[in-house]
Amino acid sequence: MLAHGINHGINLHLQPALQYLYYIDQIPLALTPLSNNTLFLKMHLSPIPKFHRIGLVTCIGTDDPLQFHTTPNPLLEEYAIAAQVFRLTPMDKSEIATYSIK
Repeated sequence: MLAHGINHGINLHLQPALQYLYYIDQIPLALTPLSNNTLFLKMHLSPIPKFHRIGLVTCIGTDDPLQFHTTPNPLLEEYAIAAQVFRLTPMDKSEIATYSIK
């Protein structure tokens, strides 16, 4: 496992053994809920809350802010929507933000 991070990675939920390796190596997953919702997987089916709950290094970010966002603060928009849809607690948001910075 030589990766320093994985972008998107939403199909990881289909590979439990690989999830375990990501957990052991603490490989961060940079996930973009709004982009994923539009292009790959509807938000209510997203594995993001599960990834966070099982201890994977889960980061929320944004890609293509001009295409997927409607506010001048795309990252805040991602967090606000993720918090609402995934029912993230303040502690969850703090942990995810900390991972995102690291």
